[in-house]
Amino acid sequence: MDALALYEKARAHEGSLAGFYHHNVRLDTDAGPVLVRTPGPAAEAMDLRLWPEAAVLEAIRPYVTQVPRLLHAHTDPEFQIHTFVEGRLVDDLVPDGKGRLPEAVLDGVERFFGELLRVPDGALPPVPADWPTNGDTTAFALLLLDGVRAIRARADAAVEGLYQELGVPADPGRLLAERAAGLSARPFRLLHADIHRKNMILTERAGVVFLDWELALWGDPVYDLADHLHKTGYARADRERVRAGWERVAPADCRVGLREDAAYYAAYEEMKSAVVDTVRWGRRIALAATAAERRGLAEELRGKLLRGGPHWGGGMPVRPEGIERAAVRWLGGEE
Repeated sequence: MDALALYEKARAHEGSLAGFYHHNVRLDTDAGPVLVRTPGPAAEAMDLRLWPEAAVLEAIRPYVTQVPRLLHAHTDPEFQIHTFVEGRLVDDLVPDGKGRLPEAVLDGVERFFGELLRVPDGALPPVPADWPTNGDTTAFALLLLDGVRAIRARADAAVEGLYQELGVPADPGRLLAERAAGLSARPFRLLHADIHRKNMILTERAGVVFLDWELALWGDPVYDLADHLHKTGYARADRERVRAGWERVAPADCRVGLREDAAYYAAYEEMKSAVVDTVRWGRRIALAATAAERRGLAEELRGKLLRGGPHWGGGMPVRPEGIERAAVRWLGGEE
């Protein structure tokens, strides 16, 4: 396999599968189809990053079966080549809000968490010296909050104007930081930290395969469960099924304080979504092609503010028409 030739071919390819941070191109080779994964255009970082994705995939290969196989990693230029996973995205299978997921997906999630929770820490790349100490869930939660605070603090004049008009305070994590001291201590585990419908593929032979390991972390395992439940938008019965499955496969010391602390991380996710999506949805509203599209996006953003605002002490968010006007006023001139 000529990795650099595949990279050049992927760069010239139109119609790549674009994620927020990467572009993915399926290419055929004599050994079968592969996925060439290259960094996308410089995107504003909205998530905590710890390790190179290739290092994570290499480390977990003996322990986690439901992942693509890393075939090649290159640093200059930066790209990876993975085995191509044939199947259906769970988001295409049953989109959010469209009903219950097949048992095969729910079984796959349970099995995946069981494997993930048992990856030995010695198999993983080292963490920075200032990373929270193993078991210090309060420090880990504060690290997550610092990431959201950094997003809020780097707002330029236009984004700052939008934040202020929509009621997003300068420190949206203050109340959650006060609550973090009450988290139960749990041993740290490897976290995927981005498991949602577009990162899960249901295959015929291998069950569910879990993609996109670029945001993997070392931290509180309850956060991984709460993050997954938030991002996946399960129907109520599926949500309880997944939660119960996680409890079945999680070691006892990882389950300490589960219900209370999962609720804390769910609040964190709602707060973070409101902060991050004020920018993402604001730009989409400002650039929307039709009035109907603008209104639909504004209603979505209002829902996010409605769920996230109570966690920073906010009141009732601006109505959709006010959100539309604010996004166009503050972000309408952006490229």
